[in-house]
Amino acid sequence: MNEWEAYVDGSYYNHKVGYGAVIIHKNKVKSELFGSVPEEFSHSRQVGGELFAVIQVVKWCQKENITKITIYFDYWGIQKWVTGDWKTNISLTKNYTDFINHSPIQIHWQKVKSHSGNLWNQRADELAKKGANGIG
Repeated sequence: MNEWEAYVDGSYYNHKVGYGAVIIHKNKVKSELFGSVPEEFSHSRQVGGELFAVIQVVKWCQKENITKITIYFDYWGIQKWVTGDWKTNISLTKNYTDFINHSPIQIHWQKVKSHSGNLWNQRADELAKKGANGIG
C-alpha cells in the first residue's frame, strides 16, 4: 500500500466544470485541491474536470517531492487513456496522456465505485462541485 493517496473527481454544473482532489498521507488529509478548469478541459464536462484533477495532483506531488502515489478515480478513462487501453482521439486526452506519461511521478491507479459512500471519493466530488460553482 502506498503511503500517499489521492482521490479525484470532476463536476459539470450550470455549464461550468470543476475539479476536486483530496491528497492523503497515512490516513490524514494533507491537501485539498479544487477550482474551475481551463477552457480546453471544459468541453468534456466532468471528464475534463477529472483529468484536470489528476494533473493538479501530479503537479502537487512534483512540488512536494513525492515520487509515488495511488490515485483513486471513478471514471475508467482516467487510467485507460494513460495505459493505452483506450485510444486518445482528441487533443484533451492526448495532452493528458502525454503529461502523465512524461511525469516523474509513479502512479498506481485504483478504481472506486462512484456514489458508493466512499468518504474520500465523496469529498473529492464535493470539492469538484465547489469548483464548478466558482468557489475556489
